[in-house]
Amino acid sequence: MLNQLKEEYFNRFKAQYNLFKSLDAKISKQELFERTCTFMDTFFSSGVEKRILENWKLELQKNFGDGGIVYTSSPLVLRIKDPDGWYTPGKGNRFFWQRYQQFLVQKKNWEQNVIDVIDETTDEVLKSLGNPKATDPFDVRGLVLGYVQSGKTANFTGLLNKAFDEGYKIAIVLSGIHNDLRAQTQLRLEDEVIGQSNKGVGSIVNSDEMHFIQSLTTVNEDITGIPLNLSYNLSGSKTLLVVKKNKDVLEHLIKLLTKLIKQAGDSNLPVIIIDDEADQASIDTSDKKKGEDPKTINRLIRETLMLFNQKAYVGYTATPFANLLIGAHNETLSEGQDLYPKDFLVGLPKPDAYCGPDEFFNAAENADDNRPSLIIDIGDEDENLFKSIKKKDEHYKVDSVPPKLKEALLSFLIAVSVRNLRGDENEHNSMLIHTSRFTLVQRSLKEVIDEEFNNIVNNVRYDSSSSDVQQIENLYHDEFVNKTQKWNHAMGTNYDTYEWKDVYEVMKKIALKISVMELNGESEDALEYHKYKEDGLNVIAVGGDKLSRGLTLEGLSISYYYRNTLMYDTLMQMGRWFGYRKSYLDLCRIYTSDDIAANFEHLAIAMHQLREEFDKMKNEKLSPSEYAVRMLAHPKMMLTSNLKMKNVRAAYQNYSDKLHQTRLLSKEKSTFINNMNTTVELIDKVYSKIKTQEVEEKKTKTKYHVASEVDVKDVIEFLSSYKTYEGSTKSSSESIIEYIKLLNSEEYKELKSWKVVIVEGIPTQEVTNQKVNLGPLSLSYTVTRGASADKIPNDRVDVKAIVAAKQKYFDEKKKSGSVSKPKLFIYPLNPHANVFKNVQSVGFNDYLVPIAFAVAFPSTEHKISDQVYLKNKTIDEKSELQ
Repeated sequence: MLNQLKEEYFNRFKAQYNLFKSLDAKISKQELFERTCTFMDTFFSSGVEKRILENWKLELQKNFGDGGIVYTSSPLVLRIKDPDGWYTPGKGNRFFWQRYQQFLVQKKNWEQNVIDVIDETTDEVLKSLGNPKATDPFDVRGLVLGYVQSGKTANFTGLLNKAFDEGYKIAIVLSGIHNDLRAQTQLRLEDEVIGQSNKGVGSIVNSDEMHFIQSLTTVNEDITGIPLNLSYNLSGSKTLLVVKKNKDVLEHLIKLLTKLIKQAGDSNLPVIIIDDEADQASIDTSDKKKGEDPKTINRLIRETLMLFNQKAYVGYTATPFANLLIGAHNETLSEGQDLYPKDFLVGLPKPDAYCGPDEFFNAAENADDNRPSLIIDIGDEDENLFKSIKKKDEHYKVDSVPPKLKEALLSFLIAVSVRNLRGDENEHNSMLIHTSRFTLVQRSLKEVIDEEFNNIVNNVRYDSSSSDVQQIENLYHDEFVNKTQKWNHAMGTNYDTYEWKDVYEVMKKIALKISVMELNGESEDALEYHKYKEDGLNVIAVGGDKLSRGLTLEGLSISYYYRNTLMYDTLMQMGRWFGYRKSYLDLCRIYTSDDIAANFEHLAIAMHQLREEFDKMKNEKLSPSEYAVRMLAHPKMMLTSNLKMKNVRAAYQNYSDKLHQTRLLSKEKSTFINNMNTTVELIDKVYSKIKTQEVEEKKTKTKYHVASEVDVKDVIEFLSSYKTYEGSTKSSSESIIEYIKLLNSEEYKELKSWKVVIVEGIPTQEVTNQKVNLGPLSLSYTVTRGASADKIPNDRVDVKAIVAAKQKYFDEKKKSGSVSKPKLFIYPLNPHANVFKNVQSVGFNDYLVPIAFAVAFPSTEHKISDQVYLKNKTIDEKSELQ
């Protein structure tokens, strides 16, 4: 009884909190929390003891924060001009938004901070749009940047509810290029915007005549099913259309809307167009130099907008590279302006529970990051098989399940079983297998997986002594228990592990519930999670392009991925393993090749830096029309397809206030010897200036051997002689040297005097310690990096990061901000660390160890340097921050 009361108290608290918030948007979070507590005391005081109410409030306070709601962070907002004040959050009739908000609280049990983020970000988008209640024409183009699989649909669903509240008459959602995604979006919006009787938001409050939204599309029928002679009052109704980005569909949409607008006799029909996955199909790839017309989908979207005097276009994407490279001034007479987000960009905050590139890769390049890797190399046998399939008629080569793919299937059995033991027995569980775009290959793969998985299930259920069961048990201990324990130690998490016998008992029951599906345009299989919401769907999904974008794989834990692409946006969208997995992140695994994993990690770093660019724009109060965002390039990959990169030019990196470090080292013995000799030569020159400092860091003391007032020529000579790994764009010695030389010129006269810092390691129990002699300087310990590395590339050594947190500030008065003087850090590395296990033939000893370096630059006002960034050349260069 008390538990039921507690659940009712918590649900009512969230509902009342949101009601108070909607009535007064200016109230502080602290006051809002206290006002809700007072109300709840009155409401529950007669049936619950005061001490119990106090305990519940304390628990709420812990969940909501210290007297207020926990925000992940504020949204990033970039606008070309300040809002004109037409939209005031919390004011006016907010029927649709309040109903949706209560639906998220009561029916979906969403955390309050997530709902608040949707509320805040959609407010910022609406402020940037035109006023639908005024008669003045407006034409607004903007972009909302989310994270892959992070809940962008929930955000634009909130935006649609608010748009209808504020007076927008028509909402058109462009939902991908596949029927599945369009139908999935239609179903979601029927539940969470329209609200049919006792269903979805309709179960909260039924729509009356004043709050009725008519959908001209259905789950089964796109707009093409509607006759052009339809009699429908477009001006008197609130109308929703969910359409596919397809030539025939959009042409029919334009014809239908043209007739309905004429029928209404009203040209002031405010429309909002939501373009989901706005970087897909919507981009104009025509060649303006050749006078080509806009490409079909782009042209049709723009022609749709041209039908209306009051129009707002809001693109949603997690991979904005193509959108930021649209010609900023492209315009034609018949299609109007292109879709460049000229007016605003809103970056959604990263939700607390979201697991994205930062969780799977060391995107911040932090040397203290000692999480065990969740990436597993598929090995030569698997890779050679899929690499050999270059044509669809070579599907015959898939005649059995290769070894690492079988291991991935066993890993899925383990993940599902452990989740069941953790209390997720009725949750969805999915495995992704994506190896080829050819449907015939997918079919062959599905068939051999079906057969193999049935054998595994039979052995699990009936033969505990089989080799399959033994392999699963070994995999459970070596890969899962081991890594979960390491993850708990590194991250302070408390993921549970279990005895093998308990896992096995659950596995015998759950194995029968797992089905294998083929998901492509020629298969009848469909991921209908909503039909299994009571008991959960457990599925191994084999597919290709259908699994590449938009479609959500619920409860995805194991991914087997061998489908390389040389485009950033395509690669990121194919990473369907990003999403809400905090409760079982330790069980997630990505089986892929070493090259693909390296490309994903580079992309993670590129996205991390892109968001830093947006932060810089926010601080300078610039819009996308005023600043060309710089995007990190790659030696082989492209930001997007060549057709979408006609407006690209190389941008020069500014090293001002930057830390650059080596992370990729060559495996060649001659390179190790060269870099050791280069280091000794530098130390010979500066040895008389060296003074040793001891700094306490993490309960131990680190020794820094510091030479001050070192001439820049000695630093340049070191960088010139040091050999970096040829495939690295992250710490190119040439580009750093160019930057230093330019700032040394008579025009700037900077970076003339340096500090050279040789970092000594600390004793470690993880690996054997190693001392080293660097000419006249002897160190008792080298620096240990990569001790826990369990995924070693074949062609290089990847130490991930060498500079520990805040290490570049070790001798600064302030431990954050800019460094006061340029520093060259030298790291003699411990060759016994696991990351060097494949290069032991080099013969490391006291006089030869791997050498890495980092350079910390102070801030400067001047522009410069290396061509590893790309940007949109159509943005006015005079206003760029370089």
